[in-house]
Amino acid sequence: MPAAPTAAPVPDRWFRATPDSSGLSRSRLLTRSLIPLSVLDERIRFYEGLTGTAADLRMPIPDFGGLELAAVGNILLIASIRPFTDIQRRTAHSVIVPSLKEQLDRLLDAGATVLEPAENILPGSRARVRLGDGTIAELVEHRPLPGEHPRPAPYSVAGDTTPDLLVRRAVSAADFAATVARYESALDTPSHVRVRLDGAFPVELALIGGLLVVGTDGPEFTRSADVRLALVTSVPLESAYGERLSGSTADRHHLVTLRDGTRAEVWDGSVGLRPPSPSGPGARAAGAPRSGPLG
Repeated sequence: MPAAPTAAPVPDRWFRATPDSSGLSRSRLLTRSLIPLSVLDERIRFYEGLTGTAADLRMPIPDFGGLELAAVGNILLIASIRPFTDIQRRTAHSVIVPSLKEQLDRLLDAGATVLEPAENILPGSRARVRLGDGTIAELVEHRPLPGEHPRPAPYSVAGDTTPDLLVRRAVSAADFAATVARYESALDTPSHVRVRLDGAFPVELALIGGLLVVGTDGPEFTRSADVRLALVTSVPLESAYGERLSGSTADRHHLVTLRDGTRAEVWDGSVGLRPPSPSGPGARAAGAPRSGPLG
């Protein structure tokens, strides 16, 4: 593995609540938003206000394509002064893993393909893979810089609304069970919520950590399979945060375009999708397996 680029111990604006991911009991799945560097501060404030949660990392990485990253809940904002490459645009998820080598070994055993081999970068190390279902993910192992200690955002946030922001993965009804099993293993946690909604096109839902898997042959898959973000709220979100695009006949969920231009699927909290409160970073259910493959 190539040597990590040399840099100051802690760059300006740099903070991570968890600089060493080796202590995580399961991988952390994040949906990705590629944006110009000029709007990064604005987008951080938007998602902090939307979720009532402060960013838990911000990482300027000037030696890696001039990138600057920030995570708010389950979304990773990836900002750059340069145009994004095709592979960056096609990558659906970033996954913070306890051990990059162990995760890659499991993925290869499960039939995944390594698109970019492991390399050292300022946050730790990374690799890019194509999973068994064709999804492209970037795996990142975080390790502390010299003298770096856990540091949350240097400010607090109070949001007007507090929807749960989730990574969304939509599949056909036939692929739902296999997809749930795949991500239960990958995220080192069982699904803690399972919901079935009957109708003209039945919908099955599973919450696995911060991931919402939607299984259906209806519009939630056929017309919006590329939507990677879901929000669960009892607030009429479209009136406060974006433009409503469509809705179900029962009005239990709908698509919106948020003010930053992102399309999101909004679910009424009465459906039963509210995740339980975690007991701490990387918390997992007792008896859950330690780790497993994404592919």
